[in-house]
Amino acid sequence: MAFTGSGRATARHLTDRQGHKRFTGLEHAASTSVQDAAHTLLRTEFAGTDHVFRLNGPRVEAFSGVAKDLFRLLARGDIEEYRAIVHATRHSRPRLTFDKDWGGPVSVHADGSVFALRLLPGQGA
Repeated sequence: MAFTGSGRATARHLTDRQGHKRFTGLEHAASTSVQDAAHTLLRTEFAGTDHVFRLNGPRVEAFSGVAKDLFRLLARGDIEEYRAIVHATRHSRPRLTFDKDWGGPVSVHADGSVFALRLLPGQGA
């Protein structure tokens, strides 16, 4: 749901076996995600959302998203094109490494999605 923004938007991408029905009921207001953040990670542009939270005291930023080119396809509802591209490029991913420019670990999945963590500035090393 972090990439589509809501349960209803997620449901249209899932079969019943994948949990389509789970996302078609009432939604909690906090379940809606806003794709208002963009970061370049490992020299690839990603669109998604970020959250700041405390992890044993220090404030941490978590970013989840998807490669911008794939995000545009999902936003338009071009699921078949998304699937074809992800399938054709699946061997260039996944990747788990530390991105010096970002300042923390970055995990890129075979489907083009990304999850990245970093300490916020001034939080210590």
